[in-house]
Amino acid sequence: MKLYDIAFNNLRRRKSKTVFLVIGMMIGIATIVMIYTITEASQADIEKKIDEFGANIMITPKSNTLSMSYGGIAIPGARYDVREIHEKEIEDIWKIKNRENLSIVSPKILGAADFRGEIIPLVGADLVTEIRLKKWWSFTPGTTIELERTREPSPIDPHRTIVKTGIRGLKDDDVIIGHNIALQFKIKAGDSFDISRDGKRKTLSVKGVIMETGSQDDSIIFMNLAAAQDFLGKKGKISIVEVAALCAGCPVEELADQINGVLQNGRATPIKQVVEQRMHALRRLSLFGFILGIVILLVGVLVVFITMSASVNERKRDIGIFRALGFRKSHIIRIILIEAVILGFIAGVLGSLFGFSISHFVNRLIIQGEIRFNGLLLAGSAILAAAIGTGASVIPAIRGSRIDPAIALREL
Repeated sequence: MKLYDIAFNNLRRRKSKTVFLVIGMMIGIATIVMIYTITEASQADIEKKIDEFGANIMITPKSNTLSMSYGGIAIPGARYDVREIHEKEIEDIWKIKNRENLSIVSPKILGAADFRGEIIPLVGADLVTEIRLKKWWSFTPGTTIELERTREPSPIDPHRTIVKTGIRGLKDDDVIIGHNIALQFKIKAGDSFDISRDGKRKTLSVKGVIMETGSQDDSIIFMNLAAAQDFLGKKGKISIVEVAALCAGCPVEELADQINGVLQNGRATPIKQVVEQRMHALRRLSLFGFILGIVILLVGVLVVFITMSASVNERKRDIGIFRALGFRKSHIIRIILIEAVILGFIAGVLGSLFGFSISHFVNRLIIQGEIRFNGLLLAGSAILAAAIGTGASVIPAIRGSRIDPAIALREL
């Protein structure tokens, strides 16, 4: 009879203890697989959301800077040859190599208008894109902003369609105003008011009032891009472009370089602070999952060690018989380790499948991200469980091999 036949028979003979040990290891492996899968799905979900949360690339008009001094006094650099970004250039941004990483591209025209004797900042932009870009915006009661979705050709592939979000009933003269403007001039959603500039007057209707954000948005009038360009006398011109890029598969610096390669009059600059904050959050989440996995792994090793030690103590008489029949110490060690490998492999496969099942349930209940079956994780779990079982059984196996057959046989 071969050693692995003896190991198999031992496991079959002790069915209840075998099942108990497999369940114990299976729960440990299932927990590790679940934490890994949930952490990975959460990380991907958070990564996607924080990448969409505000811009991380800013495009400004190209210019040159001249350092000057006069009478021995240094004068801060003066900008000259300031170019203007043309609206048609924005379409080229969607032609860069990593265009799939572009989430939101928001061109804006900046200006000012006279409103009841005061100069108020004016920003022309696609209002829906602005709402998508600034997810922290919320509106006061009475605001009539209702989003609707339609399908239109993709800017990346004209042969495909994408779902575009719009504001129901939005007119060219509708605007969104900041909290401070509404408070200062006692304006609410649904009201109309006039602004003027260079003798030109325009009547605007308030579509929505932003609740206080504590930022410059509280003191700005946001209006339709084309209407703002017409009012400011800058048709087809863009002041700045905010870009929200998904940086998971492509460094934001590389995206900025690609954008610079297609723009003639604009310069793309990554907002380092925003990128670093996002990467810091992701690194902390990864570290948490790693530490938790190590702790569970150590607990699993301890459980296997204790269980296998107890099993060896219960089998002293069996080991004594084996030794009396001529089995060497190495044979005893190999029998115990083969049992550990078999148990670990079975527990690894079952635990991995169980962990995936729990992950899907937790994902549907809490995260609502995307979880895919990972064959490599299944194989890795089986190998890891077999390695843990083997490693934790080495000391009990050595201890079992040192049992004196004469002493063991006296207990028969």
